[in-house]
Amino acid sequence: VAKPNEAPLTEALATWIRRKTGADIRPEDWAGELPQHLTMNIRVVDDGGNELASGRKLNELRLQLGGAASLSYGKAGEADNHFERGGLTEWSFGNLPASMKFKRGGRELIGYPALVDSGETVDLKLLDSANMAETETRRGVVRLLRIALAQQFKQIEKDLGRETALALKYRVFGSPEALRAQLLDALASRALLGDDDLPRDEKSFNKQKERAKPRISVVRDALLRDAAEILDLHALVSARLNANPKFAAPMRDEAAHLAALVPPDFLVATPWTHLRELPRYLRGILKRLEKLPGSAERDNRALAGILTLQNKWSARMAAVKGAPSPELAEFRWQLEELRISLFAQELKTPYPVSVKRLDKLWDEIARQPLVAA
Repeated sequence: VAKPNEAPLTEALATWIRRKTGADIRPEDWAGELPQHLTMNIRVVDDGGNELASGRKLNELRLQLGGAASLSYGKAGEADNHFERGGLTEWSFGNLPASMKFKRGGRELIGYPALVDSGETVDLKLLDSANMAETETRRGVVRLLRIALAQQFKQIEKDLGRETALALKYRVFGSPEALRAQLLDALASRALLGDDDLPRDEKSFNKQKERAKPRISVVRDALLRDAAEILDLHALVSARLNANPKFAAPMRDEAAHLAALVPPDFLVATPWTHLRELPRYLRGILKRLEKLPGSAERDNRALAGILTLQNKWSARMAAVKGAPSPELAEFRWQLEELRISLFAQELKTPYPVSVKRLDKLWDEIARQPLVAA
């Protein structure tokens, strides 16, 4: 018998049928739409038993109800009211379990505790999505660590205020204050937690704080160096695009590409591992522009393949409710590697990539639900 969250339903069904009948059923054999009469009719009710919505497509119901499906500790039941916290500035709430069961309206439900960053403080809430709780809690833990290390960050903020040369490079995007705020947020996210496991009790939180302290100066130096290089290359690419009115289609494509690759908030919007790759992607644009006079026809063929995949990705990102899956989020950066592979092969990619490979990968991503679990 499969237990909840142990395996995807299709995988569990395939295993059960294979064990009982010997039939070679694979999880992918369940892909596609079932006839309507074979799908369950789902009713969503409130605490009083009143129907909020009904239908045969769970994803559409989730989209329809939106935030109404979210939970909070205050609504979980009287027994759990002591978990409701707001305005937290330290780890003063005991253990933070990954999930918890509670009863509501006579039914046993599962909620996912989360620390939600509210700016200067953190709120403790119960969410209905494990992925969303993980995402919010990472931000919340960073905020608590930043509060705990307030004196160190106060000094860093003063030091960043002296980065006048970097502020001049950033002026095409915004003010020195906006740059400084981004640098502080990016520094905190990477140095204080990064890819480390989430602390779930006060002891592990304090260990994380000590682990983070020596990383702050190292990350700060790397961040300043990368930001300066990215801004210099951005200025160079912009100048090249403005200076050459020929080859309209590639120029339009690269103007849009540059805006998406380096937006005003690129320091916080770009995952750290990919931020380090932005200079290579920007050099890839320059290489493409250099080659255009002798390879316009080949460039147009390559661009068609990229835009087909890019448009699929953009449409799905717009349709996703909540945080995108890791696979969907990463696909955006695989498109960047595809551009390097097609337009600037000499810069090399860290793994093999082609339109055919990404087409196959996209077929798998397209089968994922639009609503995060």
